[in-house]
Amino acid sequence: MGLIPIDHHVLPSADFSTHMEIKVIKRWTHIRDELSVAVPNILASIIKIPPTEPPAASAATFNDLVCSPEDVQKITRLVSVMGENGKVVLLFKYQKELRQIGREIDHVHPLKFITVIMSDPHLKSCIRQVHSDYFKWTNFLDGLGNGLTSQHSQNKISVYLNDFAKGLGLAPESLQKYVEKQDWENMLIFLMNN
Repeated sequence: MGLIPIDHHVLPSADFSTHMEIKVIKRWTHIRDELSVAVPNILASIIKIPPTEPPAASAATFNDLVCSPEDVQKITRLVSVMGENGKVVLLFKYQKELRQIGREIDHVHPLKFITVIMSDPHLKSCIRQVHSDYFKWTNFLDGLGNGLTSQHSQNKISVYLNDFAKGLGLAPESLQKYVEKQDWENMLIFLMNN
């Protein structure tokens, strides 16, 4: 019976160097690929994800939908920080805070969330800044769009559309085409420009 030498796995020094380079390159490639996926996903998690639960059954009108003064302050903080900072700063400095705010305002109906933004000139300016950054806008739109789609499937958009539009000084008909097509991005762009 033959014995295996203890150092049978040791590579000659030239092979070891090549082996280590390949290992480092593979590891870096893996990290780089994970970051390219993780950064947008992390941004999506700090951006307002609209409610997954329908508004209270007692919310018969748009004005009955819950959006307390504290909710308005949190929305203001969320949108201001997003608009005033780059994605790297959001990721490393504000990620935890913005995720917490997102959880705390999860009960706010997406149309109320949009009303807070579009009714305040500073927040409207901030959302334009978000719109100018592809990654922030895409992730903002994903979160808000999912909430709008969810509420639309429960008929919780059209029922509030008249009051929503009038509250922003718009004719409901100007928004109806976006709602019918569930074209949330162009609806937000339209609202930003009016």
